[in-house]
Amino acid sequence: MEYRLSPDAVLSRARASAALATASSIAPAVFTVLALYKMDLVPKAYLAIVLGLLTLLAAARIAFGYTQLKKHLAAFVVRLTDDPDDVLMIDTRRGRFDIPRPSITRVREIDGALVGLRVELKKGWDGDTDSPELVDIPRGGMGFGELRASLDRIKPVERPRKNSRIARIAVAVLVVAGIFFLPFFLDDLFGRSKMLAVGLVLVVWVGLRVVVRR
Repeated sequence: MEYRLSPDAVLSRARASAALATASSIAPAVFTVLALYKMDLVPKAYLAIVLGLLTLLAAARIAFGYTQLKKHLAAFVVRLTDDPDDVLMIDTRRGRFDIPRPSITRVREIDGALVGLRVELKKGWDGDTDSPELVDIPRGGMGFGELRASLDRIKPVERPRKNSRIARIAVAVLVVAGIFFLPFFLDDLFGRSKMLAVGLVLVVWVGLRVVVRR
C-alpha cells in the first residue's frame, strides 16, 4: 500500500503550517515590543520601526517556510510492503529510508488538523546518526486509513488520552482569553508598579518560548 498527500492537501497544509510556525516564533517579540511601548522605556518611533521590521520578517519567514514545506510534503511518500518483515519505506527530500518492523517502538495518534500518526523508532536503528528517530504522518492523505490499519497490526496505535485533549482545549481558551484581557491587565499593572510589569513581561516571554519549543 502507498500513502501520499494530494496536491491540494500539500498546498493547504504548507500554508497553514508556515503561518502557525511564524506566528508562534514572532509572538514573544511582538509582545515584548508592546510591553515596552506601554512602559515608555523606548521612543515610540523606534518601536514602530521594530514592529515594521518584525512584520517584514514574518512575511519573509512565511514565504520561505511555505516553499520548503511544500517541497517536503510533496516528496513525502510512505509505503508498506506485504512481506513478513513489514518494511516501512519512507521517501523524503533527503532520500529514502527502509525501516524494518523491529525498529518501530511506538505508534501514536496525535490530535490536530495538521498531524495524524507519529511513528517512533529505535535510536540508531540503522547505524546512521542522521537517520530519523520519529516519523510524523499527516492525516487526510491518500491511503491514510489503510496505512493506519497496517501500522496497528505492527504496533497497536495509541489513541490520544481524553485528559490531554481537554488540557489542549483549556490552553487554547486561556491563550485567547489572555490575548483579549492582557492589555487591560497591563494598563492597570503598569500604573501600580513597573517592576511587577517587567516581571510579568519576563514570565510571559519565558512561557511563550517554552510553548513554542515543545
